[in-house]
Amino acid sequence: METAKFDPHVNWLPPCYASTSEFHAVNPLDQNDHEEEVGEIAQQSVIDEKKVELTGWGTLDDDRQHYKCENGEIKQKIELDLPPLPYNMLTQQWISDKSIADAVEALIGAHLIQLGQEAVLKFMNWLGVRVLTKRFCVQPQPLDTHSRKSLLLLYNKFDFSKVEETIGYKFADKGFLIQAFTHASYFNNRVTGCYQRLEFLGDAILDYMITRFLFEHRKQYSPGVLTDLRSALVNNTIFASLAVKYNFHKHFIMLCPPLFQMIEKFVNFCKQKDFLHCANFDDEIFMITEEEIDEGHEEDVEVPKAMGDIFESLAGAVYLDCGMDLDIVWRVFYGLMRDVIEKCCVNPPQSPVRELFERKNCKAKFAKLERKLETGKVRVTVTVNENLHFTGMGRGYRIAKCTAAKRALQHLRKLDAAKSKKDAEKKELG
Repeated sequence: METAKFDPHVNWLPPCYASTSEFHAVNPLDQNDHEEEVGEIAQQSVIDEKKVELTGWGTLDDDRQHYKCENGEIKQKIELDLPPLPYNMLTQQWISDKSIADAVEALIGAHLIQLGQEAVLKFMNWLGVRVLTKRFCVQPQPLDTHSRKSLLLLYNKFDFSKVEETIGYKFADKGFLIQAFTHASYFNNRVTGCYQRLEFLGDAILDYMITRFLFEHRKQYSPGVLTDLRSALVNNTIFASLAVKYNFHKHFIMLCPPLFQMIEKFVNFCKQKDFLHCANFDDEIFMITEEEIDEGHEEDVEVPKAMGDIFESLAGAVYLDCGMDLDIVWRVFYGLMRDVIEKCCVNPPQSPVRELFERKNCKAKFAKLERKLETGKVRVTVTVNENLHFTGMGRGYRIAKCTAAKRALQHLRKLDAAKSKKDAEKKELG
């Protein structure tokens, strides 16, 4: 691994030479101060060099010498005796743990691209990562006559034939399909388990397939854009909205009134607004509307995690039913996600938090989270340019932080639009 930039004055060792002396730490701040001092001395601006007693909030806790310049500024005398480095810059390099981990991940990616899935599994096994190097097939457990009748009853009762028609895939084992839509609260299904294991599998499958598609895209996106695209496409908000779009909620098997009310509220919200017009970055995010921002109300439309879970569990069910063929799974789910994938690829979204930090003439600072005991939710406030304050709510800090950033961005865009309009009016009058 090469992690240090080549600099002949710092880390170049000529042939046949060896280094035996200690190396001292390089402090860029001290170097800059030293250059400023040299300039001041050249301009004869140092008139008094003596120990100065410093008091107040920035008092230094050492005995190093200070001196006063003509402008009254207190300068610190540079100590030339710097501590030695723990390594030899000419023959060694300092590598962080994250850099090593990134390099290992890059090696795994290189093996996957060049040699394929079987080769990369063998390579990961050689590294010490416990993976299955041989392909295996999940054999469905044989069912007795009563269980087959129960499955058929559930299949017809919840009209799962429409699900198969919607996704364009016919299940050979209907048990996978029924399990993918069964909530843990539905105790009448004694044949299959709930969707949680399939959801765990489907989450990983969708993440991998979408990442592979974005990486191989003809536009060859940069690493930062790839990260934003994957975050926008692989999250519970998008999956839940797609589940509503294809009416998967009508086939959801559950006995939980609070969850039913949450899903009904979210479905009504999606019907009133084209929810897929933009990508989102957060699981279980609370939606923001223009009216709520103007009136200063908190968000009250929650994305049910269960809706996103059944979309992921369906991916796991298709994967197991088709004999673990990723090409078949991708053909099914690319058809379901094609619209939102194309919209994101045409106009790659950006994380609201990162967009706020990178915005020109905008200094944003997020405060520590506040937890509301009565609801268990988290509130985060962001301060923009020291005079604008925006609040976000969510189940966790990341969600609340993103919500606050969205509020701030919408307000700043309104200010920019008003300023542009005002400048245009002045230009017309002038």
